[in-house]
Amino acid sequence: MRILKIIKFIIIFGLSIPTYSSNGVWEGIFDINGHGNYDFTGLINSKDASAYTVKAKVVYSGKYEQNYNEFKWNLSMYLKDGTKFGTAEINGKIIDKNIMSGKWVTEPAKDYGNIYLINNNNNVLDTSNLINKEWIATKTKIKQKIIIKNNKITGKDDNNCNYYGSIKPLNQKIYSANIEIASCGVSDGFYKGMAHIKKENDKNLLVITATNKNFSLFMLLE
Repeated sequence: MRILKIIKFIIIFGLSIPTYSSNGVWEGIFDINGHGNYDFTGLINSKDASAYTVKAKVVYSGKYEQNYNEFKWNLSMYLKDGTKFGTAEINGKIIDKNIMSGKWVTEPAKDYGNIYLINNNNNVLDTSNLINKEWIATKTKIKQKIIIKNNKITGKDDNNCNYYGSIKPLNQKIYSANIEIASCGVSDGFYKGMAHIKKENDKNLLVITATNKNFSLFMLLE
């Protein structure tokens, strides 16, 4: 009788263990079909996810699922500042609450590989009024400048594309980004995504990724 009570307690206790939150910014590397080390930065807010890789020039947008220490990313893939070209699924396990280790596969190309991510929240600034300032892209061929005031965005680039929108806190580390591009030809339209401010070489860098049905937007500003 005592053994049955102990077993019942273990079952109830086990079922009541909450899934811990993976909200925030994750950074690491992945390979493509066994070749290379490519950077990967992923942002999670509850069930929503976005990501990007600078080296492979891809922006991702989609959903995140977690069951205890098992995770799944379901992502649409876009060329950086370009068109949608496929989907990616990442599956794996979370180790010690701050490491993601898994495998990924794409459709329709069926590329595959391993991925290893570490929670990078310590190097990401908390969401705050620090975002309200002038930001300039200095690492791109086309110079972009946006001004954020009271979480409202206005901006322009060297191609005379105009940017409007809003950027607001989603959680402690991530902002939502809702941006309209105008006077820019085929890329005109409304984009939805995420943003974060990270510390790099003693500089604050604002990274914005956003997508719509057809195109992606990638902005790296300081």
